Amino acid sequence: MPDRPLRGDSRADRLHRRAVQVVLARFGLISNNRWLITNPEFFTEAKEIQSLLSDVYEVKEVPFKGLDACLHLLDLPDAAPSVHVSEREIAVVADLTRLDREVKDRRYSVFGNLGLFFKYSMATLERCHDIYSFHASSLYVPERHELIIVAGPPAAGKTVFLLEGLVRGYQIFSAEMTHFRLEGNKCTFFKGALWDNIRLGNFIYDFPQAVERLKLRLPKVQDVWATKIPVSLHKNAPKADTIVNPTVSLLFPKIEAGRDKAIVSDVTDKRKLAKMVFDNLTEKIAGTTLLYECLPVGSLDAPDLMARRLATAQRFVNYKAVPIKQAKTILAGAKNCMEGVS
Repeated sequence: MPDRPLRGDSRADRLHRRAVQVVLARFGLISNNRWLITNPEFFTEAKEIQSLLSDVYEVKEVPFKGLDACLHLLDLPDAAPSVHVSEREIAVVADLTRLDREVKDRRYSVFGNLGLFFKYSMATLERCHDIYSFHASSLYVPERHELIIVAGPPAAGKTVFLLEGLVRGYQIFSAEMTHFRLEGNKCTFFKGALWDNIRLGNFIYDFPQAVERLKLRLPKVQDVWATKIPVSLHKNAPKADTIVNPTVSLLFPKIEAGRDKAIVSDVTDKRKLAKMVFDNLTEKIAGTTLLYECLPVGSLDAPDLMARRLATAQRFVNYKAVPIKQAKTILAGAKNCMEGVS
């Protein structure tokens, strides 16, 4: 991790600003501490576990105009911490230099991959661009023009499907969030993160073939299941950043160690499937955030967003432009995760 510079000047005339884009949403970042809004460990250093690049494909620098929302970070010594969130603005006032120095799990920083900015960007994509985000990895099978969406919460086993897909020669479209937008007779999917934090045990015991395919050199550690390494999947991704009107397979897995026979069930009830899609689309936005492990921030969801999201979920599962080939729940082990999936 790079050394942090000294605290920024707290005078209003010394505010620093930049703008970044996530998928199609544009954000202004404003702070009296330049380091807070430029720290490469979150924005560009993909090999850091806490990097935003394990959430989204890229955080692109853009001109400071045409913004959808702004984040104001005021770094003041001895300030009483406060967080204000509205549809178009976040304001955080705190001794951010101290919080940033003392936080143990940097994923919960403002710009960490489990932090406030990431969740806010997902809500802003919905609010301003009608782009919705599955908490899902996804695999693309070009010869069938098929997108396999593997949806589920943390520890559901999404990474297992990525590695199985790699072994099968599928392309990786996203490791974490799969974004889409419905427009008329068109459904556009946007490329997601191509860095994934993967447990060494998955490579050593479950998918050694993936090590060869990815040309990895694995470190030697005492506990391979407690150790994750950042892995680039870029060379195994489609060249295009969008996929339009693919056939879709929706998988909702739960992977358990030692399970040698998969239990696979078809989800045929469209109302049930719409609820499953809605719940998954809601996951990253609705949860609370414990910023810097000590500053609670409530849900970013809102009634209008929820209503639009439910309508989108219902439309998605009945959308003629998105033929759903199969929708399945899967209880399996790592090595038989695709059992029963056509």
